[in-house]
Amino acid sequence: MPIKKTIQVHRHASLAVLGVLAAWTQPSQAQTDDTTPFYVGGSIGANHVSNVYRTASAPNSDTVVSAGLLGGIDQRLGRQHLKLDGSLQNNRYSTNSDLNYRSHSVRAALDWETVGDLSGLLSAKSDRSMADFNIGGGTAQIFRKNIETNEQYQAIARLGVGTRYTLEGGWTQRKRDFSVEEYDRYVYDQNTGSVAIYATPGGNVRLGISGRRTKGQNPRYPVGTGTQVNDYTRSDIDFTTRWNVGGHSTLNTRISRSRSNNSIDQLRDFSGTTGAIGWTWRPTAKLQFETQYARDSGQESVVRATELNRVYNSWQLSGGYQLTGKLSLNAQATRNRLTRDRDSGDPVIDALDDTKTHRLGIQWAFSRVLSLTCQYDHISREHSVSNYAYSASSYGCTGQAVFF
Repeated sequence: MPIKKTIQVHRHASLAVLGVLAAWTQPSQAQTDDTTPFYVGGSIGANHVSNVYRTASAPNSDTVVSAGLLGGIDQRLGRQHLKLDGSLQNNRYSTNSDLNYRSHSVRAALDWETVGDLSGLLSAKSDRSMADFNIGGGTAQIFRKNIETNEQYQAIARLGVGTRYTLEGGWTQRKRDFSVEEYDRYVYDQNTGSVAIYATPGGNVRLGISGRRTKGQNPRYPVGTGTQVNDYTRSDIDFTTRWNVGGHSTLNTRISRSRSNNSIDQLRDFSGTTGAIGWTWRPTAKLQFETQYARDSGQESVVRATELNRVYNSWQLSGGYQLTGKLSLNAQATRNRLTRDRDSGDPVIDALDDTKTHRLGIQWAFSRVLSLTCQYDHISREHSVSNYAYSASSYGCTGQAVFF
């Protein structure tokens, strides 16, 4: 049996959130089928960054060389399906050697099911990467190594899969930490419980309603000259739809009513309506387009974990084209826009934060084992505070060898 998809490269997180440097440290992944239940491999890449520290003036350029090891398992155990992907990378800067660091990414998931209509998912993931040097939001820009660590653990149970109605319950824990104290306001630990019911009135339409309850803590939120613990709660009611149009197009929508409360008086509570809409269109077997728009609070988008009273408007347009059996192109454009209120209590008032990114990449699968990916990125931010505005670009290539 031939391999369904020999190599899948997953190189980049959103540059609007993590920055160009963090994006280059994301691991490569491979997928297998039942004939190849595991893989091991390595990767090496070189990337040039035009503005390492994201400064408004006197940009600092550098070249980053990354070498990594990767491996994974994709194994069926009776009715259960186990997947594990992991990578470890060593990232070295040609000029700014004090920024050298090791990054990692680990993903594990167990899809389980019983004889009846009960099934679910157990998953865990952990990422370690370089954080954005100029995150904004009233936080001073830094010029030293700052490691960001993210963890997520999730358990989901479903009753009635494949039937007209599905009941779903879930629990998710998220943690985020930074190695420098200037980013203490973005450190958090939260738990979310949810219950949802989905109905399928037609073969191509699914409707859903769910309730979510979140309890979390910012252990070191800066207040005055010191820090305080901020305990917060959030309640959400979500209305979702999924509509498959003609087999080549899928439309997803979400409308949410959200309310949050903080224990620190300086942080305003949030109450409002958020939502998202996404459209995927595959006109041919080789061509695919995806459009997304979201209006989310900071925690819902996980852009700014503590900015519960801020609303972000995000747009994303992406596409991919399979030129040949070995050569593929991809492109993406995103925009994240935030406007702060004068009475928000934030030290930066009336601030406009408008970040745009553009990305173009090409992948060449030379063989079942070897592949090469090259990519160009550009990011620019407009901000009413001049120190937070900047422009940066990066380009480079990464080679990968995977053995099944």
